Amino acid sequence: MALLVLATVYALTGSGTGGSVHEGHALDGGTQSAGNVGYEHARVGDEYWAGLPILWNTSRSDIRLTAAEFTHVPKGLKVVEYRAFDADETDGNVVFASTDADESGMGDLFKVRNYAGRAVTIKANSGSNVYYVARIKVTGPVEGNLSGCRYSYQQGTTSYQQHIDCSTIVRLGPPLK
Repeated sequence: MALLVLATVYALTGSGTGGSVHEGHALDGGTQSAGNVGYEHARVGDEYWAGLPILWNTSRSDIRLTAAEFTHVPKGLKVVEYRAFDADETDGNVVFASTDADESGMGDLFKVRNYAGRAVTIKANSGSNVYYVARIKVTGPVEGNLSGCRYSYQQGTTSYQQHIDCSTIVRLGPPLK
């Protein structure tokens, strides 16, 4: 009987010590989460940086952002990795750009410090200077949008995940050159 109770506690909390993840409400994705961004000149085999919305902490307490990801990756795209950049080090935020430094206009983002995997503090009632991007590879005709952004963060000792709307359109098309 005790084993059954312990298994139920684990299933409800994620661990026997109360390590559950709560639904968060502290983040706002601003205008980047209100519409579509995109590129209709992608080519199979090419790689691009697709930005997730820059965040604003709307709460009265600091948070520690720990991860971000797209929740829907359509057929025809593959997420190679996630990175996090400081907007001051990239002259602004990447919404969508080629990974080829000569084409991107953002420089070589492979040389920019990557903050992913480290907790980033976003002060109360403030915007984040660090933003996440996904390096995506086009593997074929794209069937749908890269969409749904999920952020993981801690506030105090509590862990949260929050979903924020986001949508990036990637379609095959003739090169811009």
